[in-house]
Amino acid sequence: FFSRGDRGTPVEALQAMLGLYGYDLRITGTFDEPTERVVTAFQRHFRPERVDGVADASTITTLRDLIASRPGPMG
Repeated sequence: FFSRGDRGTPVEALQAMLGLYGYDLRITGTFDEPTERVVTAFQRHFRPERVDGVADASTITTLRDLIASRPGPMG
């Protein structure tokens, strides 16, 4: 899981997935306050049974599954 203060490529990947899903979030590689707010908003909407701003396995899996279920580009 990731929480405020964590850094690195996995945090960048989380931020990129949140951005891909439609959240306005800069990819910094640091789990900062804006990232925590976005994770909290995501949890409040998609996983309300535990809203804590920590990107745990359940949060990341839910995000990944939502992205994967979106229709691909036509073409």
